[in-house]
Amino acid sequence: MQIRWQEYELRYPHAFSACWLAVELWRQLGLDTFWIGKLGWIHEGTDWARTLLVSVAYRLIAPGSEWRFWRLWYERIALGDLVGPDFHLANKDQLYAVLDRLLPHRAELLQHLCDRWQDLFGVNCEVLLYDLTSTCFEGAAAEILKATHGYSRDHRPDCRQVVLALVVTPEGLPLAYEIMPGNTPDNKP
Repeated sequence: MQIRWQEYELRYPHAFSACWLAVELWRQLGLDTFWIGKLGWIHEGTDWARTLLVSVAYRLIAPGSEWRFWRLWYERIALGDLVGPDFHLANKDQLYAVLDRLLPHRAELLQHLCDRWQDLFGVNCEVLLYDLTSTCFEGAAAEILKATHGYSRDHRPDCRQVVLALVVTPEGLPLAYEIMPGNTPDNKP
């Protein structure tokens, strides 16, 4: 087959790879089966599970407002093709409404994600490691609200500092972190 490049014209291109990756991540996490039946349907036939999928994909790929998603982004990507030709995003209000349906399932969702995380990465949460460190900043560091003067393990009481706390699994996968104000004489480690 020969192609005449001078006559070739690209019309309505859709970004595909990032959308495909978002849908694949959704499936690998088992969220496609998790949400089926949990979010329900309304009389117009809104598929809330797929509405949530496109909303989450948008947050991963190009975070912005629901208005931007609806008016500018969704029509330029291949996400609609990937979630199925029978899926229809009727209006931007669906993107807001789907969020209201999530809260009752929060605890169950977090447990599902924890289970999938353990399955995918072989994580052992029976022993957790907690590490505490501090770092100091040269200069005023006025924009860093949690940076304070106080006890310094680096022997730099002249510098503002913060304390960083990290909880990790034995495999080194992070579970939680916190940035706290620097050590004052009252909260000295």
